[in-house]
Parts: sequence; structure tokens; C-alpha cells
Amino acid sequence: MGYTIPGADFIQSDQLKINVGASIGASTANAISSFTRAWQANAAKTEKLLGVKTDFRNGVVMANNATAQAAIKKGITSGTYKKGTPIFEQWSEEVVKRGQDATDAQMKIRFGDLDPEQEKEQLAIMNGFTSYNDSSLTNMGRYTSDVLASNNKDNGQFLTGDIATGQYMSNLVTMKAALGGNVADNLGEGATATRKLIVEGDENIISSSVSIPKNSNFIKNMNTGNNVFKDIIAAGIENKTIIEDGENYVFNQKINMGVYGTEGGPDFLVDHSARINQSGVLQNANFLDKDHQIKDTSYLGQNKEGFEKFSISKNTPNNNFQTTTLEVLDMHALGSNKAFLADVKTEVNTLLRPGRSPRAIASDLAHTYKTGDIESFKKDFPGLQKYNTFEEFFGSKDEEVKSSFVNNVIQESMFRNIFQDQKTTGNKDGVNFISRQLDEKKDAELMKYLTDNNAKNRLGEDYKAGDFVYGREIIKSEKITKPASISYNEKVYNNLQKGVDESILFAALTETPAKSKIMYTEKDNIKGTYVMLDGFPTGTALKPKALDLLFKP
Repeated sequence: MGYTIPGADFIQSDQLKINVGASIGASTANAISSFTRAWQANAAKTEKLLGVKTDFRNGVVMANNATAQAAIKKGITSGTYKKGTPIFEQWSEEVVKRGQDATDAQMKIRFGDLDPEQEKEQLAIMNGFTSYNDSSLTNMGRYTSDVLASNNKDNGQFLTGDIATGQYMSNLVTMKAALGGNVADNLGEGATATRKLIVEGDENIISSSVSIPKNSNFIKNMNTGNNVFKDIIAAGIENKTIIEDGENYVFNQKINMGVYGTEGGPDFLVDHSARINQSGVLQNANFLDKDHQIKDTSYLGQNKEGFEKFSISKNTPNNNFQTTTLEVLDMHALGSNKAFLADVKTEVNTLLRPGRSPRAIASDLAHTYKTGDIESFKKDFPGLQKYNTFEEFFGSKDEEVKSSFVNNVIQESMFRNIFQDQKTTGNKDGVNFISRQLDEKKDAELMKYLTDNNAKNRLGEDYKAGDFVYGREIIKSEKITKPASISYNEKVYNNLQKGVDESILFAALTETPAKSKIMYTEKDNIKGTYVMLDGFPTGTALKPKALDLLFKP
């Protein structure tokens, strides 16, 4: 949240920049080995949840139809947008009124006949005017500065609010409406908004109510563009951050300007911390080389002489003989590396640094590390079960649990992107960098291999079903060629080797490779295979060895 006092043109805006915020996830290493699975499930859902950001922006664009554009042009031409926001108009009226009251009080003190108690009352009115001006201008400035920043495409802050419960959507709509002008121009035909300044003593409270028809093109486009939008609306209704009023969705907010942007008060925009330098961390751990490529020594067994890699072979439908060799990343070596753990711990301490609000931590992690759904973690991380939102969790005093949680979130996020900078060489048929969740049946052979080779997951435990294995697959293929039909002579030779009887093989006149003729017959009462000349057997019967040599290829 930054602070500048807005000018008269506060309401002029083309489009709201939507920043995303939400939640987080983690586990203690000695208790929970299924954290990866939980984080992966959360990340998949969070990516869809965060898609609301884009869909909302697109919805705003689509809502600006020809009618809306005409209305905007008319408003600008007529000077409607030069009057300032309703809130500032109401605040100005309050300042003028209090100024008049202070003037009256000053006149009474100067020219009236007041007793000490009456004079004290009038002095309080005069001093209250100055105090109200100073404090309210500062407080209103914090809020309006955020409204303007949310419309600045170059603003790098995150919009706060739990995405999964509808709080983020409510904050987004409220900030959009706070830009002033005709809310239908931004949120679609039929959308309406009321913004009222409630003054209680010296406190300024902004009451905002935005109503969007369920059947509006804006809502239809959101429902079409993001498949979790309906879930967000449903959760918002359940958590009362969104009201279902007949044919409309209503987004109500009461914002106390006196505490806006403070530790305990509301704050719709927060600063964020830079994402951890993944390549730098992995290089420090000697996991990557200077070119950001995974070193061969980072794979399991690379330092062991005679180590056999995991390979499977199969015939493919396109008549190839394919061999796939899996080189498994040694995640335990990385997970126990002192430099790696120290760098991650530094990032944890940065995110959880003292004085940072729970909402800032929750929004930062949700956007940066894809942790937008607290329910995804509760089964595998019991420490979260008693909390409804991540903001609530990070506002707790469970310091050790929070640290462990964030530590694991950072690591899992890094593992998910561990192959992002990897390149493949041209001397391999194919290289795939993979992260595979082990299936008890499909990966039984791989799990046995990992066990036999004493491979450990990043927690130092034996791999089991549900764990994730990271590595690279090297695929080599060889075309299967069918052998040509063998010759008759080769068939004869093969049959001789099998011991097929000569009387069968040479029952008919047979031509040898040397073009002579042989036949199984009888000569001088001796049966055998003879060389035939002019239809008559000659010489002596050929011995088996002689026949082998005669037909040998």
C-alpha cells in the first residue's frame, strides 16, 4: 500500500489492474511425507483460482460494449467525471460542515457570553475541525492511493483476500467500483453501486455495495472463461462475503478509514517479496553448473562404479524397438544439502519477517508460490486443520508450524520448476525431464529398483506409492527389420541340424548348392543319400557330416 493524496481526477480510469492473493501450504519433515502430493493438488487448483484474475480483466473488456462506450463518451463530454468520486464529494461536504461549525464556535468564544464549560465545548469543536482534516485526509489518502494503484498496469502490488472463500472477488469488485463513474461501464450492463461516507465522531467509514445481475454478460463471460468461478461464488455466498439477492450478486464492504492500511485494519493492496532465485540456490548447492544445467553428479548412482540405470524396453506400434533409461535425481542429497537448506531458510525468514501483516504473507505466498486453497493441505498437514484461511493461520502464534509450512512450500515450488532451464543435447534420440507420482501397480518395477539401490526421497525415507520421482528419461529407438525369406538350401541345412530324417528330406531328387543331384535311395541293398547320375545312384552313401558341409550357408 502506497500513499498519495488523490486529485480531482481520481475517478478517471480505463481498466483495473487485478492483483492476486490467497493462501499457502507445508509440513514437518519427520511427520508428513505426503506433502508433495498435497502441494501438487493445491497448485493445480490454485492455478485455476488465479485464472480469475485474467478472466476478470477479460470480462471487464467484454463488458465495455458499444452502449457502455457511448455512455463513457457522454459522461466525459458532459463533465460528469470531473466532479470526483461520491466519497470525496461526501467527505468534502463533511469538511465544509465542520468548518462552518468551527467558525460558529470561534465566533461564540470571541463574542459570546460563555461559562467555562461552554467555552470548553466550543474549543473542542474548533480543535476537532483541524484534527479531523489532518487525520481524515491522511487516512482517506491511504485508501484512495490503493484504488488508484490497483488501476495502474505497472503497479506490482498484490490484491488481498482469500480466493477460495470469495473474499478476493469481493475486494476486487469493491476496488473496481471505487474508481467512480458509472459502474456498469466496468462491471457490465445492469451493475449498480452505492458508496456512502459514514462519519462516527472523527472516524470515516466507507460503506460500499455493488450489485451485479446473475444473467449479465459479465457474469456469463466469467462463468464461461474460468471453470472455478462458480465455486468461488458459491464459497462467497456460504462465507457471506457475497450475498445472493434474488437475481443479483451483491458485494458489501464497510471500510474503516481510521485503521485502513494498519496492522489490524483492512488493506486491499500489499507489497510482496521477490521470488527466491532458484538457479542461484541450486548452484550454491552444487546441483547445477554455471549454465544452469543439472550436473550428471546430481543423478542417483553417478558416483558409483558399475551402477546400473533403470531401463525398460518395448516394441512400439510403429515397428520400433524402444529403450527408455531413467536417470533419477538424488533428491535426498539435495534435500539434505546444507547450502540449499540455508538459502531456503533465508527466504522463509524474509517472507515471515517481523512486522509483516498476515494478509501480506498470505497474499504474497498465494501469488508467488501457488498456494491458494487451504483445504488441499489439511489432510496431509494437521497443523492447518483448526484454521479456516491462511490469513488466520499466519496471524497465529504457531511460529514453528508456520516456518515449517512455508519452508516446504518453497521447496515444492522449486521442485516443480526444477527442469525449467534444462536443455537437451542433439546426440540422443530423445530426452524428457519428468516428475512422476509413483503408482503402486504401474510403477512396481521402478519402486523395486529404487529400493534395491537404496534410493531415498528428499526426506531421507524409502520411496513409496504417492511419492514423486524426478529425473530425465533418455529414449533410444531402433527400427525392427523383418528377416528376408531364407533359401531352400538354408531350410535343408536347418532341418539337418534339427535331426530331420534324410529319407524325408531327400525323398525327391534334390539339387545341391554345387548344382549336383542327390536323392535318398538304395544301392547294393544299402539305403542312404547318393549322388545321382543319369537317374542312378553313384559312389557311396553320403555321411551326415558331408551333407552338413554340402548345404551349410
